[in-house]
Amino acid sequence: MRPYALMMDIDGKPATVVGGGMVALRKVTSLLECDARVTVVSPELVPELRRLADKGEIRWIEARFEPTRLDQDPRPVLVFGTTDRRDVNVATYRAAVERGIPCNIADVPDLCTFTVPATASRGDLLIAVSTGGASPALARRIREQLERHFGPEYATFTRIMAGLRKAVLATGRNSDENKALFLRIVDSDVLDALRQNDRERVVSRLRDLLPPEIDPEPIVHAALAAQVSESRGIDEKGR
Repeated sequence: MRPYALMMDIDGKPATVVGGGMVALRKVTSLLECDARVTVVSPELVPELRRLADKGEIRWIEARFEPTRLDQDPRPVLVFGTTDRRDVNVATYRAAVERGIPCNIADVPDLCTFTVPATASRGDLLIAVSTGGASPALARRIREQLERHFGPEYATFTRIMAGLRKAVLATGRNSDENKALFLRIVDSDVLDALRQNDRERVVSRLRDLLPPEIDPEPIVHAALAAQVSESRGIDEKGR
């Protein structure tokens, strides 16, 4: 079976994780990174999850899983099973399927209506790798290779392109002209300049490529500032 690739917006949407161990922690962390509203159902939690519950970052239902948990308002848009008990995993899967809720049981492909790909992210750039559940180890290895190839400069470049796209579309040019312009920027040496932290060359090269009415400097400045802020946030989390 070949899975259908899909990116889902779960910002502010409810998701339920059944289980309170380290696998649950990984699922919860990835969901919080996408700003989901996470509920964890488990009699016990590992310390890291308990801290998230104490801070109010997740909702903890201190109980064993019951199918009716999925009927609480609001109903989750995704369900994850992370326990090492087959009976609990099967109950979680059946309850989700009966309610039409996409379900993933960790490391049990036959109890999944969707799988979670290995991902490499650089800001808004997200690269997903999937083997359809055949070999998560291979997917992880490929992801590691991608992370080495796509450095932090891609996060900045993606932010710059987002700002430029908004500015270019506002000029009212036709879509063919815009497409050709964006391709010229992507194929230029702007990315190399970002990799070398050469801000002046980035701005200069964009001025050569863009229509005269668009000033790239504030867009580049905002993208670089956002990258610095994000890097500081990551450093603080790691302390």
